Amino acid sequence: MNDTLIQDSLKVAEKVVAKTTENNDSSNLWMWVAIGEFAIIIGLILANRFKRKPNAKKQFKDESLAQEVDFNNIINSSFHSNELYDILKVKCHPDRFPTDPKLNEIAEKLFQEITKSKTNVKRLQELKIEAQQKLNINF
Repeated sequence: MNDTLIQDSLKVAEKVVAKTTENNDSSNLWMWVAIGEFAIIIGLILANRFKRKPNAKKQFKDESLAQEVDFNNIINSSFHSNELYDILKVKCHPDRFPTDPKLNEIAEKLFQEITKSKTNVKRLQELKIEAQQKLNINF
């Protein structure tokens, strides 16, 4: 009787140990899956945080390189824009056309454009031609 009782107790203990190790194995597996998911989430957060953002200097450089530059106009503007600007501001000033309101209005618009384009020879030359046509000014 003692032998059967001990054998039954051992069988029950084996079953209990087998169940707990079985549960431990499956819970260990899910624990490792959870740790892996956590590591992936942390990795994605860190990658997003340290992702390179375009800085203003690089963005300005890229935009500048994408534009077409007229170096001839830049060089001419640096040497000849003041002379042409001085001539145009005197000849196209709205105060020179006080009697004709239509010409005065045209002169006002041209004068504003001339002032905006003070350092751009190409645009000042276009405005000179426009002034010759619209205001009948001889240079």
